[in-house]
Amino acid sequence: MKLSIIIPIYNVENTLRRCLDSVISQNIDDCEIILVDDGSTDRSIIIADEYACKHPSITIYHKENGGLSDARNYGLDRMNGDYVTFVDSDDELSPNTLEPLLNIMHNHPEYDILEYSVLQNTGEHDETFLDLGNHNYPYALDWLKTNGTRHCWMCNKIFKSNLFINLRFPDNISRFEDMWMMNKLLALNPHIATTSQGEYRYYRNNNGLMASNSNFTDLLTNQMNIVRTHNIDIRERLWHRLYMDMYDIQLYVYLQTGNILIPSQKVVPSMKYHGIQGLIKSLALDIFGLKYSCKLFGLYNKYINKD
Repeated sequence: MKLSIIIPIYNVENTLRRCLDSVISQNIDDCEIILVDDGSTDRSIIIADEYACKHPSITIYHKENGGLSDARNYGLDRMNGDYVTFVDSDDELSPNTLEPLLNIMHNHPEYDILEYSVLQNTGEHDETFLDLGNHNYPYALDWLKTNGTRHCWMCNKIFKSNLFINLRFPDNISRFEDMWMMNKLLALNPHIATTSQGEYRYYRNNNGLMASNSNFTDLLTNQMNIVRTHNIDIRERLWHRLYMDMYDIQLYVYLQTGNILIPSQKVVPSMKYHGIQGLIKSLALDIFGLKYSCKLFGLYNKYINKD
């Protein structure tokens, strides 16, 4: 079996057909599509069973609700592919995405992880295409140095299945499982490559975990865990992008709680930190320092949100 595609399902009757149609239409013969119904209470079960009856590549499992991590682990325990990828049931794949990616993996057996581009917030006013380009990172931390934590997602990557032999998603956290897992995977020092081929279409879920700003502290905690796990000295210039990722979230943590969780330091101002906004934020950090940058950000938000 070449590829296992794991799709957790929980109360997604409005988006499930779109997701499954996009996966089934991929030009892949040797694959298995593993649907894990995580205790859905809507028509998702009926839709999933309907597709499983029509398409022999689909296997559906029904289980009690245990959350996203538990559903993904359920799929990992049952996969048979040499490679594995994850698709969220409210998202979709662009046509002809998987075949070119699998060809790349076949032609480069040294690759452990292949990451492909993402259309973010599909169909929204702020829809953005993230083109990752064609890059090669034999040392996993070089990927982190270059990209920071902005796309530590599971769903826009193809993995060698053997990476997960002794690795499963955590059952004790319900937020940012993807970043937790990427931290664990980076510790294995996988060979990572990125490509402009293919497209994962992410749809904003207004009922999802990231719809609430209350998650900013959890996100920052996960970013700091990556720094600690890999003994990263964020004062070094080559890690400034990663620090700026943390700083971006720190601003919102301060806005919400008044707390400062990351160490104060300066960075080399640059537009590489997410464009003009990144340049402005890095200049503010350089001029005013962390504490007063957070205060200024709070004042700015009060001004733009006043009645």
